[in-house]
Amino acid sequence: MSGPLRILIVDDEPLARARVRRLLEELGGSEIVGEAGSVPEGRTAVLERKPDVLLLDIRMHDSDGFALLESLPEPRPLVIFTTAFDHYAVRAFEANAVDYLLKPFRAERLAEALARARKDLDRPDDVSARLASLLEDVARTRTAGAPALDRFTVRTGARQLILRAEEILWFGAEDKLVFAATANDRHWVNFTLDQLEQRLDPAKFQRVHRGAIVNLDHARSLHAAFAGTYRLRLDDEARTEVPVSRNRARDLKARLGA
Repeated sequence: MSGPLRILIVDDEPLARARVRRLLEELGGSEIVGEAGSVPEGRTAVLERKPDVLLLDIRMHDSDGFALLESLPEPRPLVIFTTAFDHYAVRAFEANAVDYLLKPFRAERLAEALARARKDLDRPDDVSARLASLLEDVARTRTAGAPALDRFTVRTGARQLILRAEEILWFGAEDKLVFAATANDRHWVNFTLDQLEQRLDPAKFQRVHRGAIVNLDHARSLHAAFAGTYRLRLDDEARTEVPVSRNRARDLKARLGA
């Protein structure tokens, strides 16, 4: 196609949307027709502004990007998915040749995806068929149940690092962002704690506070705190202590045999 790509950004994190907007402006060759921070906002924006391309986050607080796509009438815009890491989604994207960006992505990777979008927009029937196949794959996966998360891809400097779930001591939240804490560092992940609670292996991970999920393989000792709350000490060199809320203490003590 000729002319600028009309792009709509759909992501529930304002900082993520701002970063994508900045990258698009630096690259040039596109027109940002709007932004949306939720699935309902995204659907309205698609219907009103008719973008060529959606830069669409997979996991959002209210729902996910697949729900948005399923709610749209044909013809749907071309979709470039964005994700931190999701096993079934990445496999589906690869199988159906729909592009995706692994967060946090660089300008060069975004440029590649946009170049691919330009080519795909000249083949609308092929794009529509691939997207329909992708949504069928996702529907089958949902019915079967999503696999437990056992790996996370995070960025460390210029490198993308893959963390195994067993390396993670605990997950916490800070300024509405979720981090995975290892023995030596903290890494931001693109999941909410509620999503992690549903997707982590329940035999190993326990929600101990509205702001914390702990890997019980790293639990060392439990200490009473104030008004029925506790502190769970982990086995790292820093002897990290994670808060345990009063209403979750009973379940944790049962898991630990206390």
